[in-house]
Amino acid sequence: MGMPPQKPQDLGPLDAVAFLCEIAMVVILVLAGHGFADGWRGWAVGAFLAMVAVGIWAQWMATTSPRRLDLPTRFVVQVMLFVTVALYAAAGGLALVGIAFAVIAIAVFWALAREDA
Repeated sequence: MGMPPQKPQDLGPLDAVAFLCEIAMVVILVLAGHGFADGWRGWAVGAFLAMVAVGIWAQWMATTSPRRLDLPTRFVVQVMLFVTVALYAAAGGLALVGIAFAVIAIAVFWALAREDA
């Protein structure tokens, strides 16, 4: 028997957009890595960056993690992660994509943080 959830998991449109942001973060990092090196090395760099981001997310952001950070710390770390993704994207030649991602992701997770507060 698992622990009962703190609140019913009512997933709204904001949660769906948040999930898309998480997917986008991984995709952008993989593509950004390809901007750092040619061929398989670029994909390897991108995959590594993506795995690091997923690891950070799973450990400290995921609703199911026992080590999930509390607000507002969680939001601050999310913003730092999104800005880092934008910087990697810019360094990999995807500056506009990175900026757009960071702005959208920060707005979405700010709205979610306000719901949870």
